[in-house]
Amino acid sequence: MTVAVTCGDPRGIGPEVAAVAAREADDVVLVGPRALWERAADLRGVALTAPVEEPPPVAGAPSSWGSLPELAAIDHAVRGCLDGRFSAVCTAPIHKAPLLEAGFDHAGHTGWLGALCGVPPEDAIMCFAGGRLRVALVTTHVPLADVPGLLTVGRVTRTARALADLLRGLDVPAPRVAICGLNPHAGEDGKLGSEDGDVLAPAVAALRAEGLDATGPHPGDTVFARALRGDFDGVVAMYHDQGLSPVKTIDFGRSVNITMGLPIVRTSVDHGTARDIAWTGVADAEPMAAALRMARRLTA
Repeated sequence: MTVAVTCGDPRGIGPEVAAVAAREADDVVLVGPRALWERAADLRGVALTAPVEEPPPVAGAPSSWGSLPELAAIDHAVRGCLDGRFSAVCTAPIHKAPLLEAGFDHAGHTGWLGALCGVPPEDAIMCFAGGRLRVALVTTHVPLADVPGLLTVGRVTRTARALADLLRGLDVPAPRVAICGLNPHAGEDGKLGSEDGDVLAPAVAALRAEGLDATGPHPGDTVFARALRGDFDGVVAMYHDQGLSPVKTIDFGRSVNITMGLPIVRTSVDHGTARDIAWTGVADAEPMAAALRMARRLTA
């Protein structure tokens, strides 16, 4: 088993925390510019013992973003997983705004990972696990105003199935999945919005007809507390902050970003690039180590 670890944003904390997380690993390949890895290892006072692969620019991509080291590293690592050279990819965080300004047309890792793997964008599902909460997102990096229009029975059921698959991989043989409502009080019987009754309730019925122990839609202000109490094994959230606010409040640093729906194993940290503290030597490497451990676990 060999896990490809990508460098992430060169101006962020990714290279240094990845160098620390990989310092004693014998199953890791570091992907990115060697000079970047050497600088990170020197900063943190660790030996650079893992092999380094310096990726070429992204084939067919414009030079404005195809030659950026963080994107070239992801492309190289994913292609290595697809051709069997790597068993998993563990990615350090990227900084989205400058990539979008350079013409990159994906709002983060998840959609591009799907494109690289030949998976429709909606089939690449963002999940979080590793702490006390296990959460999957129906929509990810989209404006909140767009969320209601993006919710369909198909998207909700795909997300719930992906979360159930992840839970089975984490030794939960009969997962109990809660579907979180969109509106306050899960719509209050249609008085506070129609999506819960028109989309989410039929999605729950379809999942139960398939044999999945799915329930809901549950009010968003109580469903995560109930999951912590043990009523559910995982929660499907409708949008980014609905799911990640409780995850990062309860499990920040322990939770791992896992992309389901791909033909490869991909994990990442639950935080951003933290450019404000990058290259000062103070960034906590434990979240990256947790992501690396999760990649090994899911591969095994």
